[in-house]
Amino acid sequence: MLWRNKSSKIAEERPSLLVPNQDGSTLVEFPIPVVDSMRRLVARVGREGLFPERLALVSSLRQEGTTYLSRALAATLAHDLGVTVCAVELNWWWPSSWGSSISDEQNLEALLTGRSSLDEAIFRTGWPNLAILPAGNIPPARRSMLAHSSILREVLAELNERFDHLILDIPAILATNDAMPLASLASACCLVVHQGITSIEDAKSTLDDIGHLPVLGVVMNQVSLATPKNLLKFIPQN
Repeated sequence: MLWRNKSSKIAEERPSLLVPNQDGSTLVEFPIPVVDSMRRLVARVGREGLFPERLALVSSLRQEGTTYLSRALAATLAHDLGVTVCAVELNWWWPSSWGSSISDEQNLEALLTGRSSLDEAIFRTGWPNLAILPAGNIPPARRSMLAHSSILREVLAELNERFDHLILDIPAILATNDAMPLASLASACCLVVHQGITSIEDAKSTLDDIGHLPVLGVVMNQVSLATPKNLLKFIPQN
């Protein structure tokens, strides 16, 4: 899967994918090259069967674009297929802000600590079929416990009853030991690789760590190359 640095002329002429707030203002904008990359991912996964109810995006290292691409994938699924999608952000270690549109009570931390109910914690976008559950800020001492907790599994189970698909944003696998149990909450995963940043050794180590999960592909971030064969050989094949 590709996220190209240079868009084609056709892509440049097409409008970006704008996700609105409920008041019509723009919550987030995704350039068409990014959206096209997510569309190729959806098509590739679809060839293997039904799109997973829970798909995790994982990376080896920090700042490889996992959070951004998980948001883009959730938006693309909701926009193109009309299915109900919730982007669930499980990266309490390095959470990314959504700006002022989302309140401090609308996040997973507020839900898990009892400050918000599930309905209160979920942020509803201007699209009726796309919602967001941001990570929030959980104190370091509680992160590992919550990553392994039954309450988190129960929250995801309830979300599965409300949405067709959950896109899980997972912290970097090699950056925290709690990333693996969080990734294990998904039914399948895709590995995000930043060309020039992620080494083959790091990618292989990550794929070994998540080897118990179906790996549906490698998302090559910010390159215009096909998935390298030296990565493809590490992906479990059915």
